[in-house]
Amino acid sequence: MFDDTKQQLTYSYTKLQRRIVTPVYLYSVSSTIPKDTVTSALWDTGAIFSAITLRIQQELGLIPTGSKFVRGVTGIQEVPVVMLTLELPDNLLKQNIEVAVCDFSSDIGMIIGMDIITLGDFTLLHGDKRTVFSFTTPPQHNREK
Repeated sequence: MFDDTKQQLTYSYTKLQRRIVTPVYLYSVSSTIPKDTVTSALWDTGAIFSAITLRIQQELGLIPTGSKFVRGVTGIQEVPVVMLTLELPDNLLKQNIEVAVCDFSSDIGMIIGMDIITLGDFTLLHGDKRTVFSFTTPPQHNREK
């Protein structure tokens, strides 16, 4: 969890970006031997909840805790869910979360969905033919109270 101290993660890109990808640190919660890994994560405002690849699940030895239905470009399918600890760079956010295990072929190991994005303020700025991405916690409305 995060505290009320404002923390911000910012990435500046030298050209316009069609997707935002950042590193994330993942830690096992449900395996008998603690394991961790670093992978690339796609920030996806169209995803309701976060997901990892089968490779990441196996690497961390995560045991499914149930299943849920996910809707993707290929339709609806039932997938396993696992618990893990997510940490963003600079220890910005560290939280135990439930994620879906999906078969998405890509150069990324995780999709960060709205379940995580709504924990902070997500900002994209496009100007001078470049992109600046930031994620700030806690959300602005929480800091004003």
